[in-house]
Amino acid sequence: MPLAKEKNGGASISKVTVKEREDEKEEEEEEAIIERSLRRAMDFYSTMQTDDGHWSGDYGGPLFLLPGLVITLCITGALNAVLSNQHQHEICRYIYNHQNRDGGWGLHIEGQSTMFGTAMNYVTFRLLGKEAEGEAVERGREWILRHGTATAISSWGKVWLSVLGANEWCE
Repeated sequence: MPLAKEKNGGASISKVTVKEREDEKEEEEEEAIIERSLRRAMDFYSTMQTDDGHWSGDYGGPLFLLPGLVITLCITGALNAVLSNQHQHEICRYIYNHQNRDGGWGLHIEGQSTMFGTAMNYVTFRLLGKEAEGEAVERGREWILRHGTATAISSWGKVWLSVLGANEWCE
């Protein structure tokens, strides 16, 4: 929670317990405790909210999310409208930095290479304009060819490649 630490110095919130009520006075006390608890929860979450209103979070790791975004933006014709050249460059850098030594990519940044991870990230490189002769692109393509071509991709990959028009959809 780095943002919370920036905003409130890392203060923690103590736990509140609610016991069973025995009379009307205790019910009112319980309602007051609940109201205070809700206010404290709102205060807590507001410390993690960014100035523009969203709650940021690191969801780094999965290597199948960016390819889906890039493919979707490409097929809708919105790639350059949504992602600036700098964003596209940084996506390529992220993919490059998480390429495994064997030339492939896994499902996750720490995972062993899979056809799904490798084919999806290879396609993403190409859709973002990386030349086929680039080192990372070549290593990815070589991994794919050594492991049976992209036809060996899992069903999710076949769906994405079919939507893109790079794989024939069949039943």
